[in-house]
Amino acid sequence: MVINKAEFNILMLLASRGDVKWTWYNLDRAMSQRKMAGVGNVASLVRNLYKAELVDITSSMPAGMDHYQISAQGMKYLKALHQQKAARNNYVF
Repeated sequence: MVINKAEFNILMLLASRGDVKWTWYNLDRAMSQRKMAGVGNVASLVRNLYKAELVDITSSMPAGMDHYQISAQGMKYLKALHQQKAARNNYVF
């Protein structure tokens, strides 16, 4: 599975703060403050991550303010990426 940079940014934010009830709005603000790619497209990016089973969505009121969190599969995905990066860094030429 391959995700783009903006989707990766969202996964990293969701993983970084499990205590936050992330919505499209506060994800968009956090990404904007960090000058990350994907600002303005958060809802569609999260839907893509949800379809890939990397994010869980909990319906909330008012409509359109659903809560997002990284799924167990999303955590496994980030862990695998981290292990791949560590393996590349340990490779001796």
